Amino acid sequence: MNLHVLRLFYYVALTGSVTKASEILHISQPAISAQIRKFEKDNDIQLLKIQGRGLMVTPLGSKLIKPLEKLFLIEDQVRRLIEDHHNYPEGKLRIAGNYFATSLLIPKWASLFKQKFSAVEVHITTVNSHDAIEKLINFDADIAIYSNIGMPFTDSDFFESKELYRGEYMFVVAPGHKYALQKVSFKEIASEPFIMREEGSAARERLFQLCQEQQVALPRIELQFSGVNETIHAVRAGYGVSFVSSLVAEPLFEQGVLARVDVQGIYSANSILLGTRKKEHQEMYVNDFISLVVNNLDTNLY
Repeated sequence: MNLHVLRLFYYVALTGSVTKASEILHISQPAISAQIRKFEKDNDIQLLKIQGRGLMVTPLGSKLIKPLEKLFLIEDQVRRLIEDHHNYPEGKLRIAGNYFATSLLIPKWASLFKQKFSAVEVHITTVNSHDAIEKLINFDADIAIYSNIGMPFTDSDFFESKELYRGEYMFVVAPGHKYALQKVSFKEIASEPFIMREEGSAARERLFQLCQEQQVALPRIELQFSGVNETIHAVRAGYGVSFVSSLVAEPLFEQGVLARVDVQGIYSANSILLGTRKKEHQEMYVNDFISLVVNNLDTNLY
C-alpha cells in the first residue's frame, strides 16, 4: 500500500483542493494529481472525480478519510517515539494529569523523581480526565492521573489503573447562597444555574450521569471554565452551583469560603486513579515513578 499517495489524497479530500494540498505538502499540483491517478488505476478504484470546476470525493474516498486520519496519527506517534529515543537517550517520562493532579499531587512526585533520576526528562501536561486517558491510550503519555469518569473506554483492556485517593463529588455554593448548608432535592439543585468544567471533565460527566439516573433534565451550564480553580473562584463570588470533588472542596469548607449543599439521596464516589499501559508496554523508569508515588501518598489529603 502506497502511504505517500494516500497522504496526498487525504489532504486533497480534507482541503477540497489540489492547490491547497500542494501548499500544505510543498509538492507540485501536477505531481499530486498524477500520483493519485496512477494509484487509482493500479487499484482499479476512483477516489476523486471532477464536478464542475472542483473536485468531489467519491463514496469510497469518503470511507477512507477516517481510517487514514487514524493511520497518520499512529504514524506521527511512531515518529515522535523515535525522535524521543534520540533526543532523550536516558528516557522521557510523559505524565498527563487533570487539574487537581497537576496542581496538588504531581509537582511533589516529579521533584522527588528528578532528584533520584536526573537524566530522565519529565514532561507534565494538564488536561481533563477524559483526555488524560486518551493520551495514555494513544501513546502520548506514559502515566495518566485522573478522576474516575464512570464510563468505559474502548481500549480499557490495554491499560491498568491503581486507586490513589477516594472521596466523593459534592454540590457546592458560596456561603451566602440560599442553599448553603441546606437540605434540598436533586430536582431543586439541578434547576439552579451551574458553573462547571468543560466537556470531558470527570465531575461534569458524573453530574450528567446522575441526571439520567434521576430522570431529571440536565442543568443549565451558565459559566464554563477549563480549570477547577477558575470554577471555584466563580462559585465563591456568589453565582451558581458547582459539582466538585471533596478532595478540592473540604479544605475550602474549613476556610469558610465555600459551603456544601446536602442533596437528599445523592452520593457519587470519586476516585483519583493512576493509569498506565500494560507492563509489557512500559519502560523501567515508569515503574520507578509509580513506586515513588505509592510510597509518597499524602495520608492527610482529604
